[in-house]
Amino acid sequence: MRKLGALAAAAAAVIAVWWIAARIMDSALLPAPPQVFARLLILRPLLLRHAAASLARVAAALALATLAALPLGLIMGRSQRVDRLLAPLAYLLYPVPKIALLPIVFVLVGIGDAARIAIVVLVLFFQILVAVRDAARSIPAAYLVSFTSLGGTRMQSLRLVLLPAIVPELLTAMRVGIGTALAVLFFAETFFTNFGLGTFIVESWMRVAYPDMLAGIVSIGLLGLLLFSALDGLEHLLCRWKHSRAGHPPTAAAQRSPSHST
Repeated sequence: MRKLGALAAAAAAVIAVWWIAARIMDSALLPAPPQVFARLLILRPLLLRHAAASLARVAAALALATLAALPLGLIMGRSQRVDRLLAPLAYLLYPVPKIALLPIVFVLVGIGDAARIAIVVLVLFFQILVAVRDAARSIPAAYLVSFTSLGGTRMQSLRLVLLPAIVPELLTAMRVGIGTALAVLFFAETFFTNFGLGTFIVESWMRVAYPDMLAGIVSIGLLGLLLFSALDGLEHLLCRWKHSRAGHPPTAAAQRSPSHST
């Protein structure tokens, strides 16, 4: 309830500032909230179709980036030899603006959805990789030593010690990446596609339909809110220890004996 109250207060503050700015400017370039929300309701079926296309691309990219970056980040974090080999390459490529690679991606992958998903994967991959690598490196060796001394295997230590310890940093990297991913996807959706919120917003802007354009922008905000809420729910499910008094991830020994795990 507190989160809902804070969210409602933040939304009310944004709408109030928006309304005041619209009254001060008194221009068609910045329609007032009632006008935009009216268009949002009228265009709801079309906006839902565009939002579904954007959501599918972001969700696919997030899944692919996590599947690729999570194991590699764990290996880099726990193996100094692998880290010395791959960390310089990651640090070299991480700062490169991924949107600048969009023409290359279009040439290599084509102009379909695969290209838009690929460019978002590039955005998310490096953020998740660096976060997981740093989180894995920060795990005290005593955790693993204590676990193996109780008879735990390497796979059990991965599942019961390493993964629970890096989940908070993984989810944080996803949250940070989603904002950038939506911005990059917005740009990527302005080329060679008929569906996506980026396409809708740019087309509305070119038609000088500013209420429609702002309705599309509000839709992107709601899409981002949906994704953030999903990650918050996932964190609450996987990181219940964060809300406990202990405030630290449970080790395998604290949860159960390795001999009773499968």
